[in-house]
Amino acid sequence: MRSYAHLSTEERDQLGIWRAAGRSLGAISRELGRAKSTISRELRRNALPSGRYSPLHADGAYQLRRRRDAILERDLNLGRFVRDRLAEGWMPEQISGWLKAGNEPRLRALGCETIYTFIYRAAQKSEALWRYLTRRHKRRRPRHARPARDRIKDRASIHDRPIAVETRGEIGHWEGDLIICKHARPVLVLHERKSRLTLAARLMGKTAAETISTMLAVFARVDPRLRKSITFDNDTAFAQHALLRTMRDMTTWFCDAYASWQKGGIENANGRLRRWLPRNLDIDQLSDHDIQEIVLTANLTPRKCLGFKTPFQAIHAELGKDVQIRFS
Repeated sequence: MRSYAHLSTEERDQLGIWRAAGRSLGAISRELGRAKSTISRELRRNALPSGRYSPLHADGAYQLRRRRDAILERDLNLGRFVRDRLAEGWMPEQISGWLKAGNEPRLRALGCETIYTFIYRAAQKSEALWRYLTRRHKRRRPRHARPARDRIKDRASIHDRPIAVETRGEIGHWEGDLIICKHARPVLVLHERKSRLTLAARLMGKTAAETISTMLAVFARVDPRLRKSITFDNDTAFAQHALLRTMRDMTTWFCDAYASWQKGGIENANGRLRRWLPRNLDIDQLSDHDIQEIVLTANLTPRKCLGFKTPFQAIHAELGKDVQIRFS
């Protein structure tokens, strides 16, 4: 058997014929002179959503991945940036989140999987970027599915929050959540516990990467004095919460499983926003400006719990009128 290399176009064509004829993986691997694991990997990575194997689709998917994975080799400035951040102790997730948040406007954004691929391809060329990773494995370990809550690493319990957070005695502590509109389109909602200030932003999807990049961008426009901690439920959209610690200096807390009621402030805020963002609303019909107008209206509404001050007035009473909060 040959050592692992990607299948050629001709091999994919032959695999498609034999697979359609119902031949076993073992028989196909012997005919092609390939390891059975190579054939299995090819079918797993490049099959259509229906599970059927199309050689034309498989070859296109491979070429697309190859171009994507070569980005860091072609773009010397981007490659240098990634190498420098790895040397400084950043993890691929942190580099990806930083770029996606728009902090390096001259560099294109990257997914963390592209960075991992770059690291392990560099290892094949005797460049030991893998030494910068926390676990320092020279070869990529297989990934296996895990229960949803296990995918949120470094979760700190809501029961460990300081008294000042628990009692709303200090400003700068937030709760985060998603509200879902028509076609399962999510909106990120952030609610400051003491002042009841609410921020919101449209998400293109419910992935952890999309959620954290949007949160980082929103909090970048908020006065640092207002960025101390945030509490989430166990939705895997918040799985990359650690980037808030490293990039915005915010502590993160998590509710108990199936106990989103423990962050009652944002549940109340969500109810207020639902007046303008009902579940059956096609949010694509609203511009980002429309969404921020809704948020502004909510923050200019007096609250009984604030002595009939508005959230803006409560913020100004705490930090002065020079406090910086940009909504867009």
